[in-house]
Amino acid sequence: MCVFRVSLFFLLLLSGLERSTASDESFHHSVHRVRSHKPSRRHRAANDGGLRFEPVPYSKKLELNSSGKIHCKVAGGVAPTAQWFLNEEDPLPEGVASMNGTLLVTEADRRHSGQYTCKATDGDHSITAKINLDIVVSPRVLEPASGQQLHVSAGQEVSLNCRATGEPEPTTHWDRNLTILHQQQEDVDIEGGVNSTSSRLLLLNNGTLYIRNATEQDSDRYGCTAGSAAGLARHELVLIVHPEGELPPQESSGVAGKAVLVSVSVAGAYMILVLALMVYCRRRRLRRRQRGEKMELEMAEGREKLVEDGEDKKVVQNGAAQNGRLLPLDKDSGADNSEVSGISRASKKSGQYDQLSRSLLTEQITLGRGEFGDVMLAKIDMSQVKKNRNRDDSDIEADLKPVLVKALTTNDEVQLAEFRRQLELFSRVRHEHIVKLIGLCNEADPHYMLLEHTDWGDLKSFLIATRTRDENEEYTSRVGPAHSIPLPEKAVPPLAAAHRAAVSRQLATAVARLAAKRLTHRDIAARNCVITSQLQLKLSFPALTRGPHSHEYFKLHDQVIPLRWLPFEAVMEGEYSTKSDVYMFAATIWEIYTKAELPFAKLNDNSVLERLKSGTLEWNVPDSMPEKLGSLLKRCWSKSPTDRPQFTDIAEELTAIVQDLTSENVSQVSITKAEE
Repeated sequence: MCVFRVSLFFLLLLSGLERSTASDESFHHSVHRVRSHKPSRRHRAANDGGLRFEPVPYSKKLELNSSGKIHCKVAGGVAPTAQWFLNEEDPLPEGVASMNGTLLVTEADRRHSGQYTCKATDGDHSITAKINLDIVVSPRVLEPASGQQLHVSAGQEVSLNCRATGEPEPTTHWDRNLTILHQQQEDVDIEGGVNSTSSRLLLLNNGTLYIRNATEQDSDRYGCTAGSAAGLARHELVLIVHPEGELPPQESSGVAGKAVLVSVSVAGAYMILVLALMVYCRRRRLRRRQRGEKMELEMAEGREKLVEDGEDKKVVQNGAAQNGRLLPLDKDSGADNSEVSGISRASKKSGQYDQLSRSLLTEQITLGRGEFGDVMLAKIDMSQVKKNRNRDDSDIEADLKPVLVKALTTNDEVQLAEFRRQLELFSRVRHEHIVKLIGLCNEADPHYMLLEHTDWGDLKSFLIATRTRDENEEYTSRVGPAHSIPLPEKAVPPLAAAHRAAVSRQLATAVARLAAKRLTHRDIAARNCVITSQLQLKLSFPALTRGPHSHEYFKLHDQVIPLRWLPFEAVMEGEYSTKSDVYMFAATIWEIYTKAELPFAKLNDNSVLERLKSGTLEWNVPDSMPEKLGSLLKRCWSKSPTDRPQFTDIAEELTAIVQDLTSENVSQVSITKAEE
């Protein structure tokens, strides 16, 4: 190619010696036409539009003493460079650095607040973008204490204090059973309002909720929420109003009475402490003796097990999988040789998950069938799980919690591998927005995987419950009666804009944690997330391929896949990666903002597949979605995996979106209060 271009250049140069100045222009265009047939990378870059930011840097708020970064990505030009400055062109303060177009803050300090400028340069051309960096302190509720219970007698006057700290100073509001208390409600007014002297519930300017002449109907859950540009914080208390006269009388407030009470309390506490130490020392000596005997037994059993394993390997090599087990079971020897049991034995030593008895499960309800067996909902006594984990024989109060049960009843090797993969996924990752692996029941067939569940259930059902009747009818008329979904009897208030963004950010941090561990989920969707009554999302994995969500799966090449949530490379080539999870994450956020509509509901499965193959399947951005979030999702749906963003960047952008929405809400509340 180089020889061809050099020869062509000299040929045109010799011919140009015989032409006029006007001919020189023709020579220039001829060379350009020749080069356009074989464009080089440099030539394509030079014509990739003008110098621009993609995306434009945005202002950010950082928590005091935390670290953070702001990206300044440049497109266009040939070899653009980006550099950050304080204000216009001042040097960056100590603790802030500019590296490859990224503004790095190692430990946020109040002196780092201010305006920063990103300057992108390409030869003689340059562009700038300015952002504001604010150092904030997240709101923290001081009063009431989380989970506090307040007992009062009917007829009393009650003051519920709501105090919080943070920078900027947060605003507070009260809610009752998740319904915000405001002036327009019956029997509720604000301090200084028209009906402030007669209303039973009064919202004071200092954040206190004042209840006059309390009745038993006032017993409920009350929440104090503090919000600012730095985020949200919420504590709940339970108010219990007893019938008049049922509360015990208050102790004497005299000095002598208090002195006697303090003396008796100290003496009683001392006696309890001595008894507790005696019991503790006795139990510790007993456990040491038991541990010594147990170690001797384990050493003897270990030597015998080495001999058994050597013999078992010869038998297992030609074994076939049985129903619900990964390898055959030698019932005569009493040894459990299944791969799941082998994994669980090794994992129990490493503390990854517990081996539990299925007798701990109660109130089992079958939800449907998953990829390798039945999926059930049950309850488990977590106090017994803790006793099993700690090997403690003491009596503990029962603590029933909902749990998702996934049974292994298949002998297909692919599904057995998927069962092991999910066990590893939930045992290796610990995150507040990922369900916990409670344990594994493998003492009999079929094996059970136990996953944490929540009081409000799956996210899809919750989103459908937030629809109004008119919204559900409009959706049915738009996509057809085949997608008509009956609304629950009890409607749920719709999520506010800040709540939807916050839930989206929670999902982003959960999948980012998986990506950091080099793990993939492969079925991210609203049906596979659960949500708590505190609006805390947790990533789960019911994967009900048969049941209420079976229409969301499609059988392709003997594999059942969530077709409408997957990118091309996962469907056609079976390539699952963090970038395919990015695509599915964006589809789930789309579900959150459409109240669990089915993606491409007007198309049947075959039409979706054909459009995915031809590259004509296009996602639409809901009108209710913030513009920045819509732009982010479009990048997540890029047809090329390399063009999709990383989860760390997604989490950062969602954090900024949540902060912007919170700032708007705080400003709106302030304006409303000022107008009132």
